[in-house]
Amino acid sequence: MSTQVFSVDGLHCRGCAQTIKDVVIQLPGVESVTVDLDTKGTSRVTVSADHELAAAELQRALDRDGDNFAVV
Repeated sequence: MSTQVFSVDGLHCRGCAQTIKDVVIQLPGVESVTVDLDTKGTSRVTVSADHELAAAELQRALDRDGDNFAVV
């Protein structure tokens, strides 16, 4: 199991945090997702999966959602 922390910009509320969780948990191999929301800065997204995720893989998943979230 791999646990990684990603910095993500563009989250403004708990609804945004839930959207992140809903999108990321659907990626193959992802077992859990937590979001430490920072509405005025960069939020931390912690992902536990059976393999390491690339930041680009996470960004593609977020882009498909249509919101303006950015992995930084």
